[in-house]
Amino acid sequence: MRWLGQSCQLFRKVGNTAGLATFSNRGATFRSREGIPNGSETVSSVTGKMPSIIHAGLDESGSLTAETPWFIMAAVFSSHPEEIKDLIRRAALHSGKKLKRERKLHGELKWHNASERVRNAVLYHLGQADVAVYSLAVRKDGRKIDDTPENYAILACELLRHSWHTTPSVALSLDRHFTSPAHIAAVNTAIHRHWPAQGVLSIVHVDSERSPLVQLTDFVAGSVYEWHKVGDPAVDLIQAKMSIAAVEDWRQIKARWMKTM
Repeated sequence: MRWLGQSCQLFRKVGNTAGLATFSNRGATFRSREGIPNGSETVSSVTGKMPSIIHAGLDESGSLTAETPWFIMAAVFSSHPEEIKDLIRRAALHSGKKLKRERKLHGELKWHNASERVRNAVLYHLGQADVAVYSLAVRKDGRKIDDTPENYAILACELLRHSWHTTPSVALSLDRHFTSPAHIAAVNTAIHRHWPAQGVLSIVHVDSERSPLVQLTDFVAGSVYEWHKVGDPAVDLIQAKMSIAAVEDWRQIKARWMKTM
């Protein structure tokens, strides 16, 4: 085990075994599993083979600029995203929700506007899926954080660094946080600059309703935020899929990355 910052206990296991560990924060216990989704394997370029591409969605919960205590960024990795593209629809139906306008379901259901029943159903089904989940809880302590491409890229790198050495070849979909082409390019450039040289990375910025993987990540980020804010236990439904659940102070994160940005 090792520690990141002063409050984040992480579990690392060498090799391909999906070892489990537990760590506690605010009195709750999580299980952390290191590795990439079952059935996916990254092949080094040294072998001469094309690396396996893992798909990942990244989204956030909370506000950078508000004087709030927490900001959450999360990512969901899947080697077979087509298997979970209808997960929210299936979860909503399983929960008993009546879908009067099915064609708009993906655009309607997000963490903030879903009922508790639907939230729990989505997380439960995600907890049964072949995915790996990473989260970063940024302790703001009521401070505002400038919502700039540089700061957003810093947080994305802080989250993704926990996966990019074991899963270096990724098709990454980011929730469309910025609309300016210059801002989008700045985020992409910063992430590419720090990505492992042996990896293959593609980045797209999408509206969450157009990407089921990003929409699922919205539910993950929302559940982690609510756990830190009020102790909502819904996140327990995906604890078996949590590879990393990091907690770090913003000042420490920025100090670490400003040297290389």
